[in-house]
Amino acid sequence: MIITDDSVDVEDIRKIPLYVEWRGKRVRISKLRRNSYFFSVKNVTVELPTFNEIKDILVQAIKEDGKAEVVIPSWPVSFLERPIKLVSAIVDGVHLKKTKMDNVTLSYVLKKNDVNPKKMKEIFERSRTYLLFSDISFLRKNGVLSEENSKMILTKSFNLVRYAKGRTSLKPTWSTKGAIAVMMKEIHEKHFTVDIRHSGRSRMANAVASSFLSNFKCKVSMGWMNPIAASQYGHNTVSVTVIPEV
Repeated sequence: MIITDDSVDVEDIRKIPLYVEWRGKRVRISKLRRNSYFFSVKNVTVELPTFNEIKDILVQAIKEDGKAEVVIPSWPVSFLERPIKLVSAIVDGVHLKKTKMDNVTLSYVLKKNDVNPKKMKEIFERSRTYLLFSDISFLRKNGVLSEENSKMILTKSFNLVRYAKGRTSLKPTWSTKGAIAVMMKEIHEKHFTVDIRHSGRSRMANAVASSFLSNFKCKVSMGWMNPIAASQYGHNTVSVTVIPEV
């Protein structure tokens, strides 16, 4: 049985819960109404399930299927890696697979019902995610960017953050139009999907989608960002994930 966590947007797969504080309550990510959520919340702290909560979910999965394969994204941060490793040390049948993907790419793979290691590796090596409008200091604080990236930041410029092949880099440009051009210039695949996610900038997300559709014959999907990602990237951020078809 494959299990993931609430940072991954895919239905019909058992998930380990992640929570946020919203309107004075501890709410599970998968239960949030995202349109109203992103209009009312700016700062988010992710709350983890208890150790016993994680253990009970995995033990139940093992009873039903004989094993539990936990597949989690690796970027920008893996919230559940440590507690799952602790559970696997005392419960037989728990297997952790920390993928070298962000949550959007992993969602795409799981929706295709394909966790073939070779295909996952190829998608990891060829896919990439860009962040538009992120606060650089916020990304540093949350471990998305390291101090090594600091020398790439230009004053009064548009800093496009790029994550590919497990590495994060900055590509400074002078405008939103220039940032979109940089993303498009790096596309060499003939067949690919573009997943656009936003946490409040729907107009900009629409503009990015229109640019890709007018320049490429590709599949484009758009929706609200997962609140876990928004807590790491910052609100009012647009993410653009380019995923090759393999």
